[in-house]
Amino acid sequence: MTDRAVIDALTEAILAERAEALVPHFEPLGLRPPSFRWNPSDGNLFEAPLKVLHGWWKRQRPRGAIPSIDAVDPAALRDALGYLMILDVLDNGWDYRYLLYGTEIAKRAKRDYTGLRTSELKVVSPIPTFYIACYRAVLVRPQPLMTRNQAPSDVATTSWTRLVLPLRGPEDSIARFLVGNVPGEWREIAPER
Repeated sequence: MTDRAVIDALTEAILAERAEALVPHFEPLGLRPPSFRWNPSDGNLFEAPLKVLHGWWKRQRPRGAIPSIDAVDPAALRDALGYLMILDVLDNGWDYRYLLYGTEIAKRAKRDYTGLRTSELKVVSPIPTFYIACYRAVLVRPQPLMTRNQAPSDVATTSWTRLVLPLRGPEDSIARFLVGNVPGEWREIAPER
């Protein structure tokens, strides 16, 4: 799943804001390419949990700095908790560990990844590779990144809208991500055999 050359190509496309470069990675599999927006305004965020996260993140920025991992307060984020993921940066940004995988996300994904690394996911879709590229792009350009993507057919939602927010660690580098992940419309999927 973690083909570094593909991840690098996707990361460069996201950093350069070249959405058309995503097409060859998704269309052959019957998926529309994801869309993305750097530094979304509140007017670009239609999902209430993402508005909560974005507002919290902006309020935590002392003199424009990236908020600290120590600033995360579950009570302040309670209206978004079911849609929240917290990921630690591992292996210089080539891998990530889910410290928290929100209950609403797990319900739609039909799996809870809390405690797992992205490298441990057994997914054949290009979507996880795109997500890793998004995280790597935010490591380079530590700004909020909003994405929308069509969900693979084995997931009980039609789409995901995500907001990736960087958090700095003790050494002032990006050490963690606060990610809002809101599903689109519900859809039934065939039970696993």
